[in-house]
Amino acid sequence: MVGFRRVTTSVVASEVCPPEVATPSSDGPALARRHGDRRARPTPMWSRYALFGGRRRTVRRAHEREGAFVDVHGHRLFLLVCAIVVLNLLDAWFTLLFLSYGGRELNPFVQAVLDLESHPWPFLVFKTVGIGIACAFLALTKNFRPARYGLWFVFVGYSVLLAWHLYLFTWLPA
Repeated sequence: MVGFRRVTTSVVASEVCPPEVATPSSDGPALARRHGDRRARPTPMWSRYALFGGRRRTVRRAHEREGAFVDVHGHRLFLLVCAIVVLNLLDAWFTLLFLSYGGRELNPFVQAVLDLESHPWPFLVFKTVGIGIACAFLALTKNFRPARYGLWFVFVGYSVLLAWHLYLFTWLPA
């Protein structure tokens, strides 16, 4: 076996490399980084990649899944959020329909918004923006157990509410 001798120098790294350039390590060559290694920090919830598209679809290790943020969300999550938004719009439509037939709103917050004006636009904006913000937050935090349960809870809740609306719809006069 051929032996190699390790050559060491007595030069201090700060004399050779400026402080903004990383010093060489035993892992490989030095890389110029201004903000450090991005992998040293977990992906933040609000990042440019979360808003404008990114690269990270899932975590690399199964034990890191719980509580991790990713940049790209899957088609199933997109369909679930779209279904919740559609169910929300159907709920708003049925609510306005039943109110026009003399029904009353049981939610006091929604009733307060309906009492603001005679036009339904504030109600529709309040309802749509509210569920949109809630769905966006739950979608961004999809790798947290409460958020996953929350998305499905909202979906099932709106599905049951739609079934109730359809039942009441059969009792409306023709």
